[in-house]
Amino acid sequence: MYPGTKMDDGTNFTRTMWGNVFVPRPEADAVPFSTKNLPQLLDHFSMVPSSKEAKDLKQLIVDCEAPNMVGETKFCPTSLESMIDNVVSLMGTHDVSALTTTINSTKMVAQHDKVVYRTTSPIKSFPDHTKLIICHPSPCAQAVHYCHTNTAYKGYVVPLMGSDGSTVNALTICHHDYMNFNPGFFEVLKMEPGSQPICHFLPENHIVWVRNDQMPTLRTVSSGGSGFQF
Repeated sequence: MYPGTKMDDGTNFTRTMWGNVFVPRPEADAVPFSTKNLPQLLDHFSMVPSSKEAKDLKQLIVDCEAPNMVGETKFCPTSLESMIDNVVSLMGTHDVSALTTTINSTKMVAQHDKVVYRTTSPIKSFPDHTKLIICHPSPCAQAVHYCHTNTAYKGYVVPLMGSDGSTVNALTICHHDYMNFNPGFFEVLKMEPGSQPICHFLPENHIVWVRNDQMPTLRTVSSGGSGFQF
């Protein structure tokens, strides 16, 4: 997160999937998104039960129905109206904004393009203790998002410059409590649990909801002190 830092090869901000769009709420609610209704959902989406798409759908439903982790609240909206209703309920206000990572480029950037990114400045930070609701798109024939919020998130907007001349304003989430993380994460990152926050960028089609009175502001990230692990 420090200006001038080179990102690992393979860092990519382009959307993680294409084609799945929101459907009107009445259509989305016609077959409730639940394990009980999995056979009807497979039929609705014309999926073969043994197919990878069907297995992905089943796993998504399992994840959505799983108990909340400590400090977490989650929901899986199947329509834009449902997403907004849940966000407004959790935020306690209609005065909210939806933010995404933005890519400014003169050419289409594909997933396989090898662009090297470096952090620039200035970095923006959400105020401490800001409630962020993060919605990740899921592999499904229609738009279904896995949305969650946690009391131990810290958010930033990090500017980067690509080797192809493109610029990115990357929404960045840092986890300060990873009690529920898979131990394999720490092996991959070569770090000890609790030694520093774990941060990750969000691709351009992931959404962060925030109250308008808690929008990110400019801040300085020094090269000293505690580090950040991506």
